[in-house]
Amino acid sequence: MKKGRSNPNQLQIDFLAAFRQILISLGNPDNLPVNESLFMRMTDQWENTRAMPANLLFHKSPVEAVVFRLQKTDDRLRFPDEFIAGEIRGEQGLTGFSAKFREQGWVILPAELSAMYKNLFLNILAASVGLEHMFPVRKELLAEAERVALAAMLPEAEVRKFFGLRLTRFPDSFRSEVANYFNLPFDYVLKRANHLGMVSEQVIEEALTSAGPLRSTILRRPQSSRAA
Repeated sequence: MKKGRSNPNQLQIDFLAAFRQILISLGNPDNLPVNESLFMRMTDQWENTRAMPANLLFHKSPVEAVVFRLQKTDDRLRFPDEFIAGEIRGEQGLTGFSAKFREQGWVILPAELSAMYKNLFLNILAASVGLEHMFPVRKELLAEAERVALAAMLPEAEVRKFFGLRLTRFPDSFRSEVANYFNLPFDYVLKRANHLGMVSEQVIEEALTSAGPLRSTILRRPQSSRAA
């Protein structure tokens, strides 16, 4: 019986597939293929040339500072020694993602995000890389990454200044004041208050019905989408 010949290209594809995976893809399910396609192209280019795309604005210092802060907050986090982190400009449909490639952690965001959301999602995505060894289910990984990131960004004492009175209604003026104070979207500050037991699930449900859904938004200018 004639033995089939091995295909070196297929072997390379199979080998790389075992060592690269997206952890968290921001946006809705329609954005996942865009994020995955970009990740595949970037890792192929990195594997072949050790070069990044020309439209990647590389930012090493911010992610290193985020990793340092997260590690001080939660000792469960395990980060790789090397991060590829930056912003991609002009990539249609890109919403951002975290990933692992070989021994590297990757955090890629669209450059069009507002500064507030860049900082927020950089923290969440970096946290997901550090928690990946504990949460193989991606939905659980996202939830815990949000929890860890918000704990690092929103000290309990500061949050209690606004939510210590067990508020049950959140008028627009209050939402705006809180968002401006923390330089974070109100929805995420409210999540942190819920994590701390200052706001109940029932209150959050009422906030959903009175002011629209709490969005895991990715604000580009001028549109938004939901985190998945």
